[in-house]
Amino acid sequence: MNSNLYLNTGKLFLGVSIIAIGVIHVVTGHFPTGLLPVPASLPGKEILAYLTGVLMIGAGILIFIKKYMHYGEFAAALLYLLALLLIHISLLVSNFHNPSEWTAIFEVISILSGILILLGSIWKRDQFKLIKTGSYIFAIGLVVFGIQHFMYAQFVAGLIPAWIPARLFWNYLVMAAFFASSISFIIQKQVKLSGVLLGLMFFIWVLILHLPRIIANIHTEPEWTSLFVALAFSGIAILIAGSATRKA
Repeated sequence: MNSNLYLNTGKLFLGVSIIAIGVIHVVTGHFPTGLLPVPASLPGKEILAYLTGVLMIGAGILIFIKKYMHYGEFAAALLYLLALLLIHISLLVSNFHNPSEWTAIFEVISILSGILILLGSIWKRDQFKLIKTGSYIFAIGLVVFGIQHFMYAQFVAGLIPAWIPARLFWNYLVMAAFFASSISFIIQKQVKLSGVLLGLMFFIWVLILHLPRIIANIHTEPEWTSLFVALAFSGIAILIAGSATRKA
């Protein structure tokens, strides 16, 4: 499989996820409760949610138009950077021991890192610096998620479908995969293999974990958001694999 196929697949998954999360804003009329927990007291919150959703949809669409893709990537990066600076940092400071805040902030950071990698894949100037920076940031997120799998093992294992045996074992296996992938991305060894396997793991989650939960809770916004966050992470991992192949 050549680098272009990896990069195109990663861009597809990440771009579709950005568009879908924008659609969630518009359809529900509010910010995704887990990913972007905007305070209910914010004036004009509903209008701001619609505006953010439209901008996300527009940015995601531009990513797929070759002539304008860099505009879409810059716009998406700016939106997620603003979400990080204006929403998540203050929430994490005030709720430092809340695992949900750690999850949410590093989901946003990880999606932002994927957009940096996507920018690096098309930008001739300093492209490898962008790809490396994005890969390192994503690796840090994987460490945080791995620690959470260790600290809250029973809770995470409870999210695994009941028909899968030894759910606690799978929780720790995923934790190990997070740590191993993170080390690979940081030391730049076996990056292609790690990226492909990690991307495949996230995509399997989309199919066997998130889709059934959506079918059972079709009108529940957090389930839809979680699915597209997982799809975005799958795309980011595949982008890292494709970028490593191109560098080689």
